[in-house]
Amino acid sequence: MLRQLLDERAKDRAYVMTVRGKGYRFVTPVSVVAPGIVESVGSNEENADRLLRSGPEALQHYCRGCYLLEKRTASSLTSAAEQFEAALAVDREYVPAMIGLARAYAIMAEYWYAPGSFTFPKAKAALVRALEIDPTSAEARATLANILLFCDWNWADAEREIETAIRLNPKSTSVYVNAAWFYMCKGVSDRPLREMQRALLIEPSSPVLQLFLARILLHTGDYRGAIDSLSGLIEGGADFTIARRHRAQAYILNGQPAEALADLLLLPQDRAEDLALRLPLLGRAYAECGDTERAETIYASLLEMARTEFVVGFNLATVAVGIGRLEEALDHLERALEKREPALLMLRSLAWFGPIVQRARFKALLNAVGPPQERSAKGETSYSRRAVG
Repeated sequence: MLRQLLDERAKDRAYVMTVRGKGYRFVTPVSVVAPGIVESVGSNEENADRLLRSGPEALQHYCRGCYLLEKRTASSLTSAAEQFEAALAVDREYVPAMIGLARAYAIMAEYWYAPGSFTFPKAKAALVRALEIDPTSAEARATLANILLFCDWNWADAEREIETAIRLNPKSTSVYVNAAWFYMCKGVSDRPLREMQRALLIEPSSPVLQLFLARILLHTGDYRGAIDSLSGLIEGGADFTIARRHRAQAYILNGQPAEALADLLLLPQDRAEDLALRLPLLGRAYAECGDTERAETIYASLLEMARTEFVVGFNLATVAVGIGRLEEALDHLERALEKREPALLMLRSLAWFGPIVQRARFKALLNAVGPPQERSAKGETSYSRRAVG
């Protein structure tokens, strides 16, 4: 019964193991949750009532911020942060707005729109305040796990916060989304897909969660499944230009660069979006199509823009590998390591770097990024299908 409650399969022994002749024991150390925390978990309705007493203005700003947050574009994230700030101007202790503000700033770095050195401290400050007011907020704990992962590369503490968040609120979709991303970065077999499926069981009609599921399929190497899921969202009229961007990634990784070009050329031109992913994907798609001249032109443009604007080294390396500049690609990645770019956590799950994965410099990058327990003497990657290029 306990294994069923913990969703442990027949051959899994992640939580409970049999001790022959004695009985059963937990595999990992057990921590005791203080009674005060248990009591506060049961008072969600009281917390909701307290938040509603802040009045309709704060709630209106908060709801608008959540809507903008899910669009995941550079401009929408900036506007979302403004809405959460407006909610906090009405009620300085409005915890959901603090969490929303932290998420907006964190996503700006995680989606390569802004340097983490600028946005992560703002996200942390908002979360510290939220947890001071409500230390039992599962959403705050899950967001903290995300920041511990992508900002600090603190795998152990991030996992602890994720598991705490799941215990505190096993009905929160945002908790399961963050759990899926953590275990995807860590490379834990089918755990990312299972976490996303749990989220979808709670909100099966959510286009946002369907988008995240497609992205998990992309990162775990099921490119065909990702393409099908993203195509369903696009054809269904979901308001996600970002879905087309991710489908272009899946097309390139699946050996269909011409289809990727069709998607990328349909996207509206926007400076922040272009630098974050559209131009690098265009460069790689042209390279995969054999149009080296256009790929070289885009690469040169990105290098020039990187002098005065924020361009992640991961993207520069992606294009450099496509046009055969392998040493330059490694240089870009090593500079990204110096800046602790969140994008480097995707080195194992996005198979852009096939021609350099056996280089000693690339293996050193994998070891530096972690997770520590998965470092190997050979520095092998977990590219699940094939390495493009």
